Amino acid sequence: MRPFIDVNNLSYSKETLIYYSRSLISLWICILIGFSIGAIYALKIKNGYFLSLFLLVFIVFQGNEQFKLLKRINEVQFRINSKGIQYRDLPLVSWSNIENERIVTEGHRKSRRHFFVYYIISEDNKMKIDIEQLNVGIGDLEHTITIHRNRFKRENNIV
Repeated sequence: MRPFIDVNNLSYSKETLIYYSRSLISLWICILIGFSIGAIYALKIKNGYFLSLFLLVFIVFQGNEQFKLLKRINEVQFRINSKGIQYRDLPLVSWSNIENERIVTEGHRKSRRHFFVYYIISEDNKMKIDIEQLNVGIGDLEHTITIHRNRFKRENNIV
């Protein structure tokens, strides 16, 4: 039976760039606009000042977080290719220096979080990055890792 992931697939890109998700940031901005309208409307209700104040605090904190992400939306978070993995501005780590790369799911049901975990041998460092806000799914990331890891093995004649 043929494997599900074809490591010889030449149509698969030479490099995968992963960014923050534009749709997730857009959704949060729409939610914050809705809460802003709700906070203004709450001022017209009798004793609605408390609700308005609560919404305002939420809008300020969440708006600050989304603004930080919005400023970094065009920055590459991950660069994965047949040479290795680069996380943000850190230097590229070769596949020969990486082991045990995988996707880990923590939590249960609704509070589930997905992390991309890999171990850098030379630095004795375990990298654990939350992938919830990135523009890649779990299956796509696993597929990308497998393709590029196997390309590295093939290019360097590693069995």
